[in-house]
Amino acid sequence: MIYRFVELIQPKNSVHGNPATGFVYKIPSAKKNMTIYDTVDFFEKKIFPKTKKTKEQKTAEQVLLRKIINLHNNNGIKNIPQITSMINQIKSGKNILSDSGLPNIKLVKTRNKEWVLFDGHHSMLAYMALGRKYLSEIPYLIIQNKTGCVKDKEILAFFGVHSKKLRDLDWRDYVINWQQPEEKQLCRRVQENMGELFDSCQKLITKASGLRFLTDTNSTTH
Repeated sequence: MIYRFVELIQPKNSVHGNPATGFVYKIPSAKKNMTIYDTVDFFEKKIFPKTKKTKEQKTAEQVLLRKIINLHNNNGIKNIPQITSMINQIKSGKNILSDSGLPNIKLVKTRNKEWVLFDGHHSMLAYMALGRKYLSEIPYLIIQNKTGCVKDKEILAFFGVHSKKLRDLDWRDYVINWQQPEEKQLCRRVQENMGELFDSCQKLITKASGLRFLTDTNSTTH
C-alpha cells in the first residue's frame, strides 16, 4: 500500500528561535492516483482530529517565508479585506485555521528542496504583514511522500483542468487565477516567490489594515 505523510506544525510562539511542535500522520492512499488535495480532504474528514499522533518532532529547517514559491500572481489576490481581517485575528492572539482546526497554510516540498504554497496565500500574506519571517513562526500543514518531498507531476494537480496543458517541469513557469474565466485562469508567472508577491501587495495591505510598512522585517536582505 502507498502512503503519504501529513505533518502538522504548530508554533509555540512567534519568537524566532523557539521550536515549533510537529506531529506526523501516516495516511494510506484510499484510491489509485490520489492527489495531494485528496490526501488533505481525506485527512481532514476521516482522520483529524480522531487519530493519535504517530510522532512528535521539532522543525529542523528555518524556511524564509519570502523564499516559498507561490501559485498565484498578485492579480489573484483580490480579497484584501480578508487579509485585513486575518491580520486583526492574528493580532488578537489567534491563528488562521479552517473550521476543522487545520491550518489554512498548506505546502509541499519538491525534490529540489523548493517549498511550494498550494493553499493559504491570503493567510501567509497576513502573517508576513505582521513581520513573521520564518515558517516555524506560523501554523502550517505539509504533505509528503516517504522521501519527504513530492514529484513535479503531483504538483500539476494544483492547476486543475489546466494540468493537461503542462508537462511535469512546466508548473514553475505558471500560476493559476481561479477568479478569471476558465480560458484566462492559467497565467505566466510574474512574482517568483512569496516575497515578491508580498512586496507587490504591501501598499494595498498596509493601507487597508492601517499597519506601518514593515520593510525591516520583510526585506529581501533577510
